[in-house]
Amino acid sequence: MKILIDADMVIFQACSIVEQVIEWEPDFFTLHADAAEAKRIVDDRVQSLVEKVLNHYQYTGSYEIIMCISAYPNFRYDVLSTYKSNRKGKRKPICYNAVCSWVKEEYKTCCKDGLEADDCLGILATKHKNSIIVSGDKDMKQIPGRFFDFSRDVFYDHTAQEADFWFFYQCLVGDATDGYSGCPGIGDKTAQKLLEEEGVNWRTVVRAYEKKKLSEDVALQQARVARILRNVDYDFKAKKVKLWEAPSDD
Repeated sequence: MKILIDADMVIFQACSIVEQVIEWEPDFFTLHADAAEAKRIVDDRVQSLVEKVLNHYQYTGSYEIIMCISAYPNFRYDVLSTYKSNRKGKRKPICYNAVCSWVKEEYKTCCKDGLEADDCLGILATKHKNSIIVSGDKDMKQIPGRFFDFSRDVFYDHTAQEADFWFFYQCLVGDATDGYSGCPGIGDKTAQKLLEEEGVNWRTVVRAYEKKKLSEDVALQQARVARILRNVDYDFKAKKVKLWEAPSDD
């Protein structure tokens, strides 16, 4: 079994925990962090997550942990200029880079040029049948297979059709925190209703955009940003992303 962990989230949370503000004297403050403590938290967190996965599946065989880490910049910035533009100027915890480098030395990792950690998770999960994604990002429901959402303490095992449902859902609702809007006026309930009543397919998405006087090209741009990559979306030989294309039979 390959246990694929969203290292970005684990590292960020650990480094945030160890940050402390010290007031040395009136009007003089410093912010510091103990990277060694953050590393200990990462190790404990990984161990806890792995144990939870193994216990849930009552799995006693061999396993491999792979920590997935984002590389910057990623391909989505070339697809949509506003992608994550709302995060510009927001800092990571001060010991994040140091702990990230340590994780790359201490663990087996996946970090590929132009890809986010989510993409590494999706590619590996769809390449290796006996694997599970461990992340706190609900967007990983787009990937067929097993997924442990540690933020919500929920296990999923999605079919390809269920994963496609959540991909098309994301195309419709967008993600404000990631800087892409989706289809104007469509929220959670409307998106789910459209897909359930009109079909889990690209035409349902396009029709929704056209009703808002937006072209299929706009919908496609949003889809390419929303898409969490699967192994079919990546050229391993060229080490390049294959941007998602609308299926010809939809």
